[in-house]
Amino acid sequence: MKTKSESLDKVVSKRKTTKAQTNNEEVNQLTADSLLVKNLSETIESLKKELEVIKSQTMMNNAHDTIPQQYQPNPNIVNTVQPNEYIKVMSLIDNKLNLSTRDHGLGKTFGFEEFGETQDILYSDLMEINNHHRNFLEAGYYYILDDRVVAIASKKEAYKKILTKEQIEKILNNDETAISLFQKANPKQQEVIVKFIIKKIINNEPVDYNLIDKLSRVSGVNIVEKAKASVEIKDNMMKESE
Repeated sequence: MKTKSESLDKVVSKRKTTKAQTNNEEVNQLTADSLLVKNLSETIESLKKELEVIKSQTMMNNAHDTIPQQYQPNPNIVNTVQPNEYIKVMSLIDNKLNLSTRDHGLGKTFGFEEFGETQDILYSDLMEINNHHRNFLEAGYYYILDDRVVAIASKKEAYKKILTKEQIEKILNNDETAISLFQKANPKQQEVIVKFIIKKIINNEPVDYNLIDKLSRVSGVNIVEKAKASVEIKDNMMKESE
């Protein structure tokens, strides 16, 4: 028969074991709770960062809303243009046009011989040309035939007044929209169009003098007199060379 002392020892031992198990369970629970708190903290920090990004993008979008829609660059479009990609460019003047990647004709030079001529130019070179010939670009002496690049190059209001080759031809062919198109053109392009017509008169090509009269009034240039003066200069030069 077991003694009372042995029974007491067993009870004490059992209580110690139970207490130890309880302590271990509490430690494990604390560890699990700590991990949960840590994970929640990391999740909250991550959400905060995402919220900041969203706020930043919202501010940028709001800023872009102040730019006219026609000239609002689309980041998704811009990012598709690669530096080694070829972009088509057209000359819109009736004389030789040289575009270079450096000032004073240095660097790479691209020569256009006539109105409407197109060339493929590397995007990286075209960006240099735009930087060094900003006045030519805004005057409409050359035209970029790629909407993605236009979104980058046409940030200024001036580009809105540049006529395309087709629009210039409508004026020269006395289309019903000729006068309204001419009025839309910037002063530099108006000069180019006037020179086109003067050249036609000098070369005895068919011209509509009613159109010429209207364009003269809008431009403030007496086109017929300009053509006569050019013919006289040409004749005098020929006489002197004989």
